[in-house]
Amino acid sequence: MSSMDGMRSFVRGVLASALAFVATVASATLSIDNFQAADLVRYPVVILRGMAQGPEMAVGTSWPAAIRFPVVNHRYTAIVELKPGANMLLLHSGSESLKFRLDYRPMTGPYKVATVFVMSSDGTERYDSSIPNDRFAIRDKLNVAMKLLQSFTADAMQRAGYGRKTFALDFDDQGRVKVQFLRSPNTTAELQSLDPNSIFNHICGVLNNAFKGDVVKCCGLLGFAAFDPATKKNLGHIALGGGSQALFGAGSMQYWPATFKALPKVFQDASFVDGAKAFEDSGNRHTVWANVSTAYGAMLHELGHTFGLPHSPDRFSIMSRGFDYFSRSLTTVEAPLPDSKTPVAFGPEELAKWDPFFAARLASTAWFQPDGDKGAEFESKDKPTVRFDGDDVIVEAPYGIRVVGAESETVPAWFAEYKEENPPKQAKYSRKEIRGKMQDTKSTYRIVVVDAHGLQADIEDKVGE
Repeated sequence: MSSMDGMRSFVRGVLASALAFVATVASATLSIDNFQAADLVRYPVVILRGMAQGPEMAVGTSWPAAIRFPVVNHRYTAIVELKPGANMLLLHSGSESLKFRLDYRPMTGPYKVATVFVMSSDGTERYDSSIPNDRFAIRDKLNVAMKLLQSFTADAMQRAGYGRKTFALDFDDQGRVKVQFLRSPNTTAELQSLDPNSIFNHICGVLNNAFKGDVVKCCGLLGFAAFDPATKKNLGHIALGGGSQALFGAGSMQYWPATFKALPKVFQDASFVDGAKAFEDSGNRHTVWANVSTAYGAMLHELGHTFGLPHSPDRFSIMSRGFDYFSRSLTTVEAPLPDSKTPVAFGPEELAKWDPFFAARLASTAWFQPDGDKGAEFESKDKPTVRFDGDDVIVEAPYGIRVVGAESETVPAWFAEYKEENPPKQAKYSRKEIRGKMQDTKSTYRIVVVDAHGLQADIEDKVGE
């Protein structure tokens, strides 16, 4: 071979290597950035974030099951449902494809959130709807909704630094959310005539009769909530939570997606919802997507109360009106409002979230332990205590102190964590110093302690005492 042929061969080799390198770099632009390959998750629907080059991306455990999501500025947010065991995710965007493994092992602990659809004595398995030929796919819609509440919580806990902890749901042998249908002894008219607190107390009684014990919390959807065209009011609608019950009116359920494939379209649906003609509860945003976002967020907000969380002063907290922003964790940009055709961009700091103090508390609660305590209820219930002794705040916890903090609905919380394997069982704090840390010495606030079993105690510090 001549020297010229050798040079040509060398150049071709260099070019081939360069092209192979470019191809490798190009293929690397399709990515999943919030998981590592073969990560183990304990819940079935995961939220993915990453880079992509095409105008949209598709992801699924098979191509027929793949769901398409928009790509904005080369970023995407997507969801995919996993089956127990190893899952090979297939991603595609533009000319690029990617395979990515995630593993799913269902939770085994006894502490669960039950999903309930509550009807009146004369009601049927329907919700208020103005959609012609609505199929009233209640089980399908709640399967999607509850899994999204679960995955949002895991994603938000991960962002808060506590790993992908979340609550367990009750699934059937097909991996679908079990939906239980219960009836109130009262008629629709009787229930719709009650004030919100009376509805809550009455339905809590119905649920308490059906669910015994202290390892179940209920997310109850009220099928008798409806829009009244005569008064132009939403009747029977509440959003209240506490104890073991989180209740929310099902009046906006007509807009909810019945499949995960429908989710991207729903969260981009800026169709106007006229509150003078139909059920509307969206934080005054009057669109289909906003009604769904607020409904999901408000359901989670009320569940937060069952986990012992109060309201928050943080505008992006799930425990404030931050629940309106639930959809932002499942989209890349927020869909337009009725008076605008422009989608709304937002940064990671503008996602709905659990406050840092709330996330710290949830991380220890029994409902956020994927396998419970040795697969059973905690063996004892020796709750922690907190008391005042002059300026001293005395905290005692037989199982060890995990979190101590002070909270108010007007200023950010202060808290301290004990993450060691064997946290202290006693601690003393200065009341005066805590007030100083709260940045507002004129307001009454609560001091809260959570132990290593997730048990909680609190005391009010009233200004002037």
